[in-house]
This record gives sequence, structure tokens and C-alpha cells, in this order.
Amino acid sequence: MRAVLLSVVFFVCSVVALAQERYLHIADITISGNEKTKPQTILREFRCKAGDSLPEDNLESELRNFADNLHRLMLFNNIEVSSSQADSTDAITVNVNVVERWYYWVYPILEIADRNLTSYFHYKDYRKINYGVAFDWLNFRGRNEMLNFKLRLGYKEHYAVSYQKPNIGRNRRSGVWAKVEYFRQKKDIASIAECKPVYAENENVYIRRMFDAGIGYVFRPSVNYDFSLSLAYQNIISRDTLLAPEGRSVQNFIVPSFAFDYDNRDSKVCPTSGIHAKMDVDVFSELESSSFAFASLGLEYNTSIYRSRIFYHGSISHRQFIGSYDEVPVNKRIDLCSDNIIRGFEYYYILGRNFSALQNTFSIKILNRRDFMLPKWIPAKFRNPYIQIYVDLFADLAYCSNFASDFEAENPLAQKPIYSAGAGLSFETYYDRVLKVYAAYNGNFNFVGFFVDYRTPIYKKF
Repeated sequence: MRAVLLSVVFFVCSVVALAQERYLHIADITISGNEKTKPQTILREFRCKAGDSLPEDNLESELRNFADNLHRLMLFNNIEVSSSQADSTDAITVNVNVVERWYYWVYPILEIADRNLTSYFHYKDYRKINYGVAFDWLNFRGRNEMLNFKLRLGYKEHYAVSYQKPNIGRNRRSGVWAKVEYFRQKKDIASIAECKPVYAENENVYIRRMFDAGIGYVFRPSVNYDFSLSLAYQNIISRDTLLAPEGRSVQNFIVPSFAFDYDNRDSKVCPTSGIHAKMDVDVFSELESSSFAFASLGLEYNTSIYRSRIFYHGSISHRQFIGSYDEVPVNKRIDLCSDNIIRGFEYYYILGRNFSALQNTFSIKILNRRDFMLPKWIPAKFRNPYIQIYVDLFADLAYCSNFASDFEAENPLAQKPIYSAGAGLSFETYYDRVLKVYAAYNGNFNFVGFFVDYRTPIYKKF
């Protein structure tokens, strides 16, 4: 009898609570400042639409999520999302005001052809310079499409064209992309010894050429996550015996891929809240050789936590190769492991069948966002830059196991903890530019190095 009475009381309290919860009706969504961007490109990032109702207690979080989703598009310099009362007490209007970025970029290319600026000065090969010209048309036709052309000469020549089109179909949940790229160079990494690159070089002949073409389909059922399928063809021609695996000067790969991506952060570049999780699977099959086909599995989880002026950024990643490892050509091993890196190990290549990393960063904001107003003769899209400065404290830990048996002697970091720690400064400004300067202690090679990391992450598929 007591249990029945408790159930009745719980039911009555629940009904009363629901009856007291106030719902707001979204009468309209207004958008301003979008000179180029189509309204549907902006509305796609809101989980609600005009005519929907939502609990009053959820309104603030929904508007904040809407703003975060728009920030991740990387199409706007400033975003303001607010609500106002409409024609009745329970009706609201959602107001969106944006300041668009500059979308047409024709710019000269002058860049180092190394993994980063620090490695460039460490190895002192000052010929490793790329130069040329590129054209990026972002937000093409106002639908967040991207069109890219590149003509790059110098150390590693690169000729490319790519196109990306999201938000197609009746529900704007699908997207497609395509790319064609051609690389050639007269000097390239032939092997790794003691985790450092060993080069092959010929001043008169291009010793490596690579043609890479691919297409992909992206399905985005929700604002915060998507699935993608792609298919790529790679043709690699090696004109040096050090580069050609087992004397085979031509390699042809077919690479089908699958990926899942979840992202609810407030920024892709310097997030202060939210998580990012992704998984990708690439299957490599060499057409000329039936000796191996293998898969690459990658997992990554990032989180950001903000408290007052202190930020925590944590990242866990794992990459594993499944298949006939000993048969994988050396040049492909190096390519696939080039991202196996933690801070303080910028000089080194860590070749491993399995590579896991844990990276922790505590950031203290020492300069709050400071906006500048430049003279009126400067185009409006460049007139209002800002800067924020952080002090970063970090500690990284990684573990690597051997990729192939013949790399046992040449991989002193295999099957042992890999670790580093350090501190530095981060400078963030608009158009998602970030400059990081830091000192890191390399625990495995017992030295302190000074490193520079400059990011210009205009978000691309390629």
C-alpha cells in the first residue's frame, strides 16, 4: 500500500512540474550582416526552426550552441545571437547578426618545406623553400562551398585543384568533395635512422612524383556530427634506388576511407569549451603487388574546459595499422607515420605500428581580447582585428610499438614511454591565426629545445 501511495505522489508531482514548465514559441528567425552568405547556410546550424517550441530553461543553451556552430563554419569575424519578445508573451524572435570575412584569397606562397619552422633551422637545409601562388574562394556562391587552385614551385612542387560542396539535398544533410593533386621533388626522405630522416637527392632529376585524385561523400544527420566515405587513387613514381621499394619504381594505390566526426566546441582553433571526437579508417591496397593490403585506424578525443582565466585542453589519440606490416614499402611507412609527434619531438620521426599519445595543456589568459579599429580606408573585413595572449603549460606522453622488424635497430623510441613537458606563449588573432612559441624538455633525448608553431587554419578538406 505504501509503495502505491508513493507512486501516486510521484506521478502527481511530475504532472505538476511539467505543467509549470514554460515553453517558448519561435515565431521568426532574423538574419542580418550576411551580404554573401545564404540564409539557409546559417539556418542549417540551428537545431530549431521557425514554428518550433522549446522549454524556456533551454533557450540560453540553444542560442549559445547556435553561435558555437556558426563559429565553427569559420565564415564570420563576429557573431551575435540573441532573442527578443515577439507578438505574444510566449513567442520570441531569434536574431542573428554576423560580420562576414573576406572570401577571395589570391596570395603568393613563400613557405618552408619542413614539418615546422623549428625543424627547418635545426637541419639547416635552407633550400627547403616553396614558392608560388594560390587561389582560395571560400563561401563560394554563399553556400559554404570552397574552390581552390594551387601552383607551387621550389623544394616540393605542388599543383592542385579541389572543390567542396556541403549542405546539398532537400534537407541539406549531404555534401561532396573532389580533388586532383600532383607533386614532384628532387629531394625526399628515403629512410629513417635513429628517428631522423635520411635523404635521397638528385639536382637534375625529379626523383619522386605523385599523382593523387579523390572523391568523397559526407552525410551530416545532425549539426554536431557527420559520416564520410571517400575513394582515392595514388600513383607514385620513384627515380632513385633508395626510394624505390624492392626495385619497383611505380606504385599504384587504391584507398577507400571511412570517417566519423563529432564536434560541439566553440572554436576549431582555440576552443574554450566542448569536445571533439573522430575516427577514421583508411584501407591501402597496392595494385601491382598482392603481397600486402593494410588498414589504418585512427582515434582522437579532445576536450576543453574553461574556468575564469584558466583553460584546460586535453587530447587522447591512437593510430594503429592492421595488415601485412613487414611488406609495407618504406616510403609509405614514413608517409603514414609523419603525424606521430608530440611537442618537443619536432625533429624526429616516430615509426610505429601502434602509436598512442596523451597531451595536456593548461592555459592562462594574460591578455583578454583586445580589439583594434584600423583606418576607414582599410576594407571593412580587415578593419577590426583583435589579439588574445595565453601562457601555456603542457605535458605530453606517448607510446610507440614497432612498425616492421627491420626498423627495430633504427627506432630507439619503440616500446618505451615517450614524454616531454614545457611552457610557452600563444598569440591568437582574427581569421584564426595562432602563433605559438614554447620551450620543451625532451625526456628521451634529454635536451631542451625552443620551438615555433604558426598556424593558418583556413578549414579545408585538403
